[in-house]
Amino acid sequence: MKTSLLLPNRFKKIGLVLFPLGLLVWILTQKELIITELNNTNKVITLTLSFFCFLFGLYFLTFSKEPIDDEYINNIRLKSFQISSLIQMIFFIFSFTLMFLFKIEPNGDGGLSTFLLSSILLYWMTYILTFNYTLISGKRKLS
Repeated sequence: MKTSLLLPNRFKKIGLVLFPLGLLVWILTQKELIITELNNTNKVITLTLSFFCFLFGLYFLTFSKEPIDDEYINNIRLKSFQISSLIQMIFFIFSFTLMFLFKIEPNGDGGLSTFLLSSILLYWMTYILTFNYTLISGKRKLS
């Protein structure tokens, strides 16, 4: 019996809504471009909810099955994870080298959380783009 940790395909549509919505609200609230009259507690709640909305949307997009999920799709998924890991490692080596050479560091908690969010976003966006590009280009070759 083969078990799968992937979600049903319908979660991909939910992820397409949650991911950009959560990211947009988080960025706009963090930069204080929207909802400026919130007190500190409500701002923290808004930031937390929008960030988890972003993360769940990203999770739903990444770990949803395709309509036809076979060995070919699993192979593309594996290669996409490998490419994403390599690119994120290059990002960390490059950014930490620049921080060391120019004595730059993220400013406070906001700078550190933005840096870490960008590394998370880089990894998963690279995965999603690589996976979908490979999937679409593979389908075109078959047609």
